[in-house]
Amino acid sequence: MYQIDIMPGDLLHIRIGKGLKKELQKLIDEGIFDNQAEITREAIRDLILKYRKMKENDK
Repeated sequence: MYQIDIMPGDLLHIRIGKGLKKELQKLIDEGIFDNQAEITREAIRDLILKYRKMKENDK
């Protein structure tokens, strides 16, 4: 299992379209996430883990 550390102060700014932002807000309104930053962190973390696992399997 990997752990991904996000350092405070190491910020990433992204732009997303209105449609995607509405979908994020639906998840927040449904109580699945507390805010957009939480959704974004979770998604990025999952992608990093996915590709690390794929890379390991290629070895």
